[in-house]
Amino acid sequence: MPEKSWIELLMLLAGEGATREEIRISSASLARHFGVSKQTVIRKLGELEERSLISRRVEPRGQFIRITSAGMSALRAMHQELEKILKQEPAKITLTGKVVTGMGEGSYYVGHPGYSEQFKRELGYLPYPGTLDIKLDRASLELKETLMRLPSKQVSGFKTSERTFGPVKIFPSKLKGETGAVVIPNRTHHTDILEIIAPHNLRKAIGLKDGDPVKVEVFL
Repeated sequence: MPEKSWIELLMLLAGEGATREEIRISSASLARHFGVSKQTVIRKLGELEERSLISRRVEPRGQFIRITSAGMSALRAMHQELEKILKQEPAKITLTGKVVTGMGEGSYYVGHPGYSEQFKRELGYLPYPGTLDIKLDRASLELKETLMRLPSKQVSGFKTSERTFGPVKIFPSKLKGETGAVVIPNRTHHTDILEIIAPHNLRKAIGLKDGDPVKVEVFL
């Protein structure tokens, strides 16, 4: 976590629901997300608390955090700055990489009614139950990291009797003229894989195979 990235930590907490209520979240899980030490996260949380951007209490049951009104103001200011930047820049970015075979989890998550109905509402179509996975090159990986921090459409998380499903960011996209959407789970770990959903099987529609180089237009 870069030295001046307290805003990234604040944004992550907001994504976990800390703007609406007090949430329980461990410093260890935050450290894993950012790929830094637990001590670094504890120090950053202390800085947020000193700035009165969060309220935090630690109990035997865990650590509880909520974003304060000052923290909300900081997030709104960042949002306004991003809007200014995006109005000056092109409304899309291009990511490049190669087609790879995923772990097969996409069909389960995309096809789950809790997600699929929300995707249909947000995108206007019911997505094919699976994702096209792209292994990004180094430059595009950095752009994906930026995408993860930008405002976007989003489907809400939900709970079943078996587990909890987190919220997912959505960015409309095009690949070789085919309409789709880049999906990024809010709780995703930093990875070089880009996942794309579409109304149909993109591999078959475009005739893609593992190793094929592709360019994905992502609309902001």
